[in-house]
Amino acid sequence: MVAPGLVPWEIKLNEGKRVTESHTPRVMSSNANIDWNEFWPQLDFEAAAGRLKGVVECTPVISLPSPREGVEVFGKMENRQVGRAFKARGAWNQLVQLSDAEKARGVVTASSGNHGMAVAWAAKKLGVACTICMPENSYASKIEACREAGAEVVLRATRHEAESVCAERKAAGALLIHPYNAERTIEGAGTVGLEISQQVDPMDLVILPVGGGGLAAGSSLALRRAWGSRVTIFGVEPEGAAGMSMALEAGESVVLDPVTSAIQGLTSPYAGERNWRICQKTLNGVGTLEDEAILESMARLQALGETVEPAGAAAYAAILQGDALLTQEKESVGDRPLRVLVVVSGGNGPVASE
Repeated sequence: MVAPGLVPWEIKLNEGKRVTESHTPRVMSSNANIDWNEFWPQLDFEAAAGRLKGVVECTPVISLPSPREGVEVFGKMENRQVGRAFKARGAWNQLVQLSDAEKARGVVTASSGNHGMAVAWAAKKLGVACTICMPENSYASKIEACREAGAEVVLRATRHEAESVCAERKAAGALLIHPYNAERTIEGAGTVGLEISQQVDPMDLVILPVGGGGLAAGSSLALRRAWGSRVTIFGVEPEGAAGMSMALEAGESVVLDPVTSAIQGLTSPYAGERNWRICQKTLNGVGTLEDEAILESMARLQALGETVEPAGAAAYAAILQGDALLTQEKESVGDRPLRVLVVVSGGNGPVASE
């Protein structure tokens, strides 16, 4: 099993490469003896879980079909969450901590959908004025859900243009609720990892979907605090929106222009600064998948009766496509089954008319 800090960059899982071939792992020796509770200690996942209790769901972990013998696959089903996505966690953890003065300013965010819906939901519950800046190609169902929650929705041609409008609203006085590059967002998203550690015995391999990196950073850190180096944790992102891979390679956030993936929810224009710095320590690696593989995974999950959007199926796609990864990890556990967990992050896909 690969130790934390041995990070092979730019792995295309769908090409069937062994994860250590053709790439020299970047070794971070400080990880060997790291005290995970002292790494980003301001992120208190237990405190966030207390704020979320009774507001969001503790979603189940269920068995999923395995692509091969000797591998047990489990899914953390955040598609069954309030608002059908893990984003409710970060949005509530952000807004519930606002002061009265901050609430009076109103909040604004840029989102292709799930984060915007979550912020609109939380803002409505707390009586806060809310503006969601969205690209015009966002799923119509998500745009309507934001409006139904009482948010002002501003549509622009591209995600970059929506981000620009968001920045203008922030400059005019609204409080930005960032979808991933904010400690309270990461803290809320990290309760997914905290719950996993409380629901199941330690896994051998965990796969997390990666957009801007909020879920990947928060949940991987929460899992490291619970399970240490015993678990291999990988992120997976679309090949056409590989912001985390590029940030880890460059050592800084890289703006993607253009974004060529159509997997909404995993097409953030860049990986957040906080997010990639955490993932640099907590992830064993990040792989990329073509959109078609993710859509095939979504179809398989939907055939099981799950309501899943494309982004929500990415981690399971990595298992379906990553035979070499499974082979490598299976070698480390001997005769017993390899235990794998994937996070199914959301279920707000397009309706039939979109």
